[in-house]
Amino acid sequence: MDSRSLAEQEKDIRDLLRRAERTPVKTSALRKDTLKRLIDLAHSPHPSLKVIVATNLKYFIKDFPELEDDAINAVYDLCEDPVSSVRIKGYAAIVDVSREQQKWVKRNADVLVQLLQSDEPEEVTFVKRALTQHLDMDPAVTLGVICDQVVPPDEPLDEEEQAIRDRLRSLVLAFLSGEAKRSLVERHASSPGNAAEQILVSGLFKAISKLPPSEVEVIVKDILAVLPSFRPPSTRGQELLDLLLSQARAALKADLPSGVEKGSLESSRYYLELASFVAVDRRLAHPSQLLRFYYTNLTTKLVLSRLSEEDQAYVICRVADVFVASDEPSARAPPTAPAAETARRTGNGLDVAEDSALRKQFPDVCVVLLQIFADLKSADHRPWGACYTLLQGYVRVR
Repeated sequence: MDSRSLAEQEKDIRDLLRRAERTPVKTSALRKDTLKRLIDLAHSPHPSLKVIVATNLKYFIKDFPELEDDAINAVYDLCEDPVSSVRIKGYAAIVDVSREQQKWVKRNADVLVQLLQSDEPEEVTFVKRALTQHLDMDPAVTLGVICDQVVPPDEPLDEEEQAIRDRLRSLVLAFLSGEAKRSLVERHASSPGNAAEQILVSGLFKAISKLPPSEVEVIVKDILAVLPSFRPPSTRGQELLDLLLSQARAALKADLPSGVEKGSLESSRYYLELASFVAVDRRLAHPSQLLRFYYTNLTTKLVLSRLSEEDQAYVICRVADVFVASDEPSARAPPTAPAAETARRTGNGLDVAEDSALRKQFPDVCVVLLQIFADLKSADHRPWGACYTLLQGYVRVR
């Protein structure tokens, strides 16, 4: 340990930094000695000396590859310092290092993601700022690191590891849907197919099939749905609807297992609600696919008879809502469309022939749903507004 006073040590390192700055040869012995001294001072007991380290390592780190690992580890040590002001300077130093050496972006972004778990709210603000700066430096690499924390690993974890992983994932999703949203929307994920957008979307799509509904809702509503790349005529919204309906189909099998007389929509409702959000509320995909899902899976007498009155009413309401959305003039192909184009799918997922087939099916589906409506014993469960919508649609289609 250096026996000199703090003032003497500060004077010494500042003099050394000035001399190094005036040295024209970047790889000179003096500059190398200066970097070594900075690395040593990262473990000083004096916070002021550590701050000097944090603000000056960037000027030397890329000139001496043999000292890079020691230098970056010194920065990480600063980020774990007992003194908050030193830690905050350490977060900024991580950004400086990544700017000087692009190859460190991935590792440094991973460190910053882990630092989101800090118990100090003020410091988390600086961590998020540093992570956002990494997004701007290399959006594809940084989003790859972030998505790695969102997608659950395939290998099993023990209880403690699982708890840590779950908490970190919630923090990462909060970052993506909060502080990172503007940069994603305006710069990094605004165009379908660019490297960053593709990494983000593919990572989140993979996560949707593995996460609980509450986190899937955050991904769909607060992240994916706000991206410009999901607006028609992009097919991204259709891809998202496909994925949600696949999840709904799997959940429906669990809700209504074969051989069981009664079932519910307890799990599948989550995904059906998100599908309605995508296709009906936000119009990111054409509603016809969702309508076909209801026709195929939930509107037969056999299936409806296995549901509670509450779930039956839910199906009636949802079919009415989706039919109205798919029947709007803006959602349908013009009746005079050339015959050669009737099978062409547009950007929002509309297939003209399919749309026509769904309309032809509607009266038969409507009859079944109205019979179920009439048989509902509880007046509280009767969705009169949906019934009126179905009758109007029946008259119009017939």
